[in-house]
Amino acid sequence: MAIKGKSKPRSRRVVTPGPRPSYTPVKKPLLARRGFRIGVLVVVVAASVGGIWYGLARERTQDREQALAERERTAAVTFRGRVQGAIASAGQPASPDGFIAFPTLTADLDGLQEGTVKPRTVQTDAKAARKAAKGASQAMERIDVLSITANKGFDAAFVNYFFNAKEKMQDGLRLYEQAALLVERAAAATGDERAELLDSAGGILDVAAQLMNGGYSDFIQVQIEADIYQPSLPSVPAGS
Repeated sequence: MAIKGKSKPRSRRVVTPGPRPSYTPVKKPLLARRGFRIGVLVVVVAASVGGIWYGLARERTQDREQALAERERTAAVTFRGRVQGAIASAGQPASPDGFIAFPTLTADLDGLQEGTVKPRTVQTDAKAARKAAKGASQAMERIDVLSITANKGFDAAFVNYFFNAKEKMQDGLRLYEQAALLVERAAAATGDERAELLDSAGGILDVAAQLMNGGYSDFIQVQIEADIYQPSLPSVPAGS
């Protein structure tokens, strides 16, 4: 009998499964996303609030600036009226920002030195100048700069113009008063005494003019800072 041989069993073939299909969600457009819309809304609201706040702040700043400018104008107009009233009898403005005070007094001093003006005329003119200078200096002294400028929010530079204008012109007027007194005495004197009195009066007049011009320049600056300055036009002789 034939013996049947044993045969090896066939191995089972393992088949690797393919990749499972996966679901990839479709992305929404940027404008359709809720988070993006919320972010945009927050930015828009913040920008609107910031714009409104800036507008209100700017408006308040402008209102404060306008109110300050109006207070400056009011103070400058008040000061201008009182100063002009005080020095009206002392002389007249000289372009651009000076002031010619008591020109007759200076002319009489020169005339008395040169012998071209009578002593009696000089004495009369000097007496009138002395009284006018005294009255003007007293009127300047009565101007209360502190009440005009205090608690108004003005800066220090602006306020200093007020005080400097008053003090310089007041001091200048007092010196004009002293100089007029010396000229008056010189008119009644003779020889070396007259010459000495006139020299002293001339030196005082120089200082008085410097003070008066410096003070008047500060007085003009007050008006320029407050935007109320109106330069006076030079007078033109008739028929020119």
